[in-house]
Amino acid sequence: MDSRASDRYLGMFVLLASAAVCLFVAPFSSIDPANLPKLCLLVVLSFIAAGFAFSKIEFFKLKRNRVILSIIGIFILQLTLVLLVDERDFALKFYGTSGRNTGFIAYLSLSFLLLASLVSSSKLLLKRYVIALVSSGTALALYGIAQSRGYDFFEFDLAIGTKTFGSFGNSNFQSAYMGITAAAALTLVVYSRTKIYFKAGLFFLTCLAIYNVSLSSEQGYFNFVVGIAAATIIFLFKSRKPILGWIALAGSSVSVLFLLLGILKIGPLAEYIFKSSLFARWFYWRAAGKMMVDHPLIGVGMDGYGDAYLRSRPASFYSSGFSTFSDTAHSIPLDIGSNGGFPLFIAYMAIIVFVLISIIRIMKRKTEFDVVFTTIVAAWVAYQAQSLISINQLGLGVWGWSLSGLIIGYELNTRPDVIEGNAKPAPKGKVSVQKISALAVITTFIATSAGIAVALPPYLAANKFYAALKSGDAEVIQPAAYLKPYDRARFAYVAQLLQENKLESRAIAVLRDATEIYPDSMELWRRWSTIPSASPADVARALAEMKRIDPNNPDIK
Repeated sequence: MDSRASDRYLGMFVLLASAAVCLFVAPFSSIDPANLPKLCLLVVLSFIAAGFAFSKIEFFKLKRNRVILSIIGIFILQLTLVLLVDERDFALKFYGTSGRNTGFIAYLSLSFLLLASLVSSSKLLLKRYVIALVSSGTALALYGIAQSRGYDFFEFDLAIGTKTFGSFGNSNFQSAYMGITAAAALTLVVYSRTKIYFKAGLFFLTCLAIYNVSLSSEQGYFNFVVGIAAATIIFLFKSRKPILGWIALAGSSVSVLFLLLGILKIGPLAEYIFKSSLFARWFYWRAAGKMMVDHPLIGVGMDGYGDAYLRSRPASFYSSGFSTFSDTAHSIPLDIGSNGGFPLFIAYMAIIVFVLISIIRIMKRKTEFDVVFTTIVAAWVAYQAQSLISINQLGLGVWGWSLSGLIIGYELNTRPDVIEGNAKPAPKGKVSVQKISALAVITTFIATSAGIAVALPPYLAANKFYAALKSGDAEVIQPAAYLKPYDRARFAYVAQLLQENKLESRAIAVLRDATEIYPDSMELWRRWSTIPSASPADVARALAEMKRIDPNNPDIK
């Protein structure tokens, strides 16, 4: 295997990780068929990709790459610091909360995927990436329509919203991905010079994707409009129509600004937004901001928003008639900031800014309109629009992080040699292909082993728990709550099953152990307080803990 073969493998794993994690579900082995399986697959594939990337020592030595590599390094360093300082249960902060799974290892894996995309980015990889994005979108568009008609290979019971939720377990994420797909497909239809039958197929895909949005949620319309607007702006600038380009850019920016201000109860859209599903985000964002102010250096811990939310929300929430619980800020930047503090937030925003700078540099450098690059940018902008007002779902996150790496890497890897300055290509014969190959094998083997070691334990535990539930035997189900690595959702689920089957003493025993591990879980204390056979002392303790967790709630006394 020579260095070029290593590059091909690295690019292949970037594509594979993005598409496979997005599409993967495992309903026959876990009660969470979407989030945990996606996390486990992401860990393995991103670690493999990182192994190949770390073997490219030349890339890490180049001066032009130092800034972005430093930013990624700071992000990972702060992520690690937050993990070490956080005093919650290790599995909770490492793997994240059940149903989200966006803890330490998820963001480390996304960082590795970003790095691998950065190292491997090239014109050919961008073209293959567009094909992978459109192909994945086609598969999920057809699957979504089948779901809407009641045709599914498994009877899912975890979907949120409509029954059109694709491989994400939530209709909002299906809608968001369909918006990204539609933006990419329509960009190719309008601005590419491909053959007419390809354009017809892409236009049909655009219609399918928009139809999926109508079946799932409104979120995808926003993604789609913002993404296609970005493509149009690039086209206008590259078509030597800068005045129209600036007008389109200004109009799009003002529209997005009005939307965000409206969520904050400011501006002409405030009245309309507060009548929609976006209304709740104002409260979630305020709570996230308070967490960042109260914990500026290390945040509340990765995936810790849910445990801190009840303590952080102001008393005015109740007087406003808003008492809804949330385990996420419904904004990826604010989730990162509240979880990891201002250092993690700034590092993440620095990556976004670096992508924007890279887009501008590439546009200035290129003399002709590049439809592949424009499609990549349209998809990236559509994802970022979604990330401002929605949750980090790993099936979507893989696209956002890999797109960021591809854009930055494309700008760095296609710079003229003169920009590099001191960098000079190595003379032929000086580079040992055998040495590079050996390094690639070693780093990839180590990374793959680490990825499997990290990903297997939660997946095997989830599989054993699923089998225990299918047995229907309390003697099997109760011990299954204690499978390691621990999962708070398993304790709550087992306690509920035991209580429903009149095994209240067993339910109390499980809850007593669970609350020792997760003392800030409102769900566990509330369930304990509602068990009829619980002692007055236990009920009093549970109510006291609930008041500690949610101090401003007038209904808890």
